[in-house]
Amino acid sequence: MKRAIALLLIVLLGACVKVGEFSPERHADYDKGHADCQQTPERCVNGVPW
Repeated sequence: MKRAIALLLIVLLGACVKVGEFSPERHADYDKGHADCQQTPERCVNGVPW
């Protein structure tokens, strides 16, 4: 019985989570906080925003 409940919980969790898929709003929020290395090079190290 415990094994069946554990398996059911794992399947439900797997159905809810899709790794690597983000909404466009989430991508916009992520990109908003990153500096553009062309305009603000002082915020970048070797061309990578930090």
